[in-house]
Amino acid sequence: MNAAFVSSFNCNDWALSLAAVADSVAVAAANGKIHLLSKSLQNIGTLSAHSRSINKIKAVDLHTFASCSNDGTVKVWDARTNSETHSFSNARQLPFLSLDTSYNMLVAGTELSGSDSELILWDLRKPAQPFRTFIDSHNDDITEARFHPSNRQLLLSGSTDGYVNIYDLSVPEEDDALQQVINFTSIHSANFLSPNRIYTLSHMETFAVHELNDHRTEEHVEPLPKQFGDVREKWGCEYVVDLQAPGYVFCGSNSKHELKMYRFDPVVENFDFAAESPVHFPNAHGEEVVRDVLVLDNMVYTGGEDNLVKLWKAPCHVADTSATFFSSAPQPVETAPKELKPESGRKHKKKKHKKDSKRFKPY
Repeated sequence: MNAAFVSSFNCNDWALSLAAVADSVAVAAANGKIHLLSKSLQNIGTLSAHSRSINKIKAVDLHTFASCSNDGTVKVWDARTNSETHSFSNARQLPFLSLDTSYNMLVAGTELSGSDSELILWDLRKPAQPFRTFIDSHNDDITEARFHPSNRQLLLSGSTDGYVNIYDLSVPEEDDALQQVINFTSIHSANFLSPNRIYTLSHMETFAVHELNDHRTEEHVEPLPKQFGDVREKWGCEYVVDLQAPGYVFCGSNSKHELKMYRFDPVVENFDFAAESPVHFPNAHGEEVVRDVLVLDNMVYTGGEDNLVKLWKAPCHVADTSATFFSSAPQPVETAPKELKPESGRKHKKKKHKKDSKRFKPY
């Protein structure tokens, strides 16, 4: 099946990240600009948002969204007024590489500098200072940060140091809050696949699914992960864009000018697509890499390194990727995570992880 190309918009630089905001699509570009587009890709407005490349953009609620950048800031924007409402930074002005929003909270991960990278949380109702900062849990760039969609006390981070960490935010001290460490390899993407399952996707296109630890009992034994190995041959691609909720894999091939979408069931965890018929996006973004995908109102938006955002009509029904894999998107809550307390300021002894992956430098 082929998706039908509808229209495109030129960002004049790489289109790196997409988000659905109100009745528009927000596009983050490598030149630091955010383009607000109608669902048909007509330009509504352009924000000179950051002085350097924007690595991630995320919807906060119906009308606001957040962006993180190599300029060392995380900003929150109101799409109704095209104005900035909050701006956050870190003391060392480290580039922010990863971002997530939920439960009236923001979390962002930084690039490594010296021996530390930082994972910082802010409470949007009390934005004057960071709510929590984790500085001892990764020793390389933090390329992924995710809130658990149905358990507001759990937070995930992934790094090029090869580790995915799960934190219990109800625990005030960093060492004690670190509930689980998954030893994989340089992390491109990781997320909660179902309430108790986590997927990991590496920069080398290896893929696995892991069990979330039940930290309520000391007798819990973590089962071995389901290892799928290098998925490029199995999925007929040269790179994986990402896994998207509620159950799609998007993968591409530069040499074939190809992008395709497979469906998967997050509960069954069947990622053998040999018998599946994917949705193809003819010519996609040519020989350039597809950086992000958004599914909205049965339409598919793709952003790539050819500077274009493209709009496609799906040949079949597709669910919005603003949902999660296993539930609808959580509504804002009135309180911070249960028993979560501001950080004490105590710095813990550095955890020494064994490096098992080549350092990957994000764009």
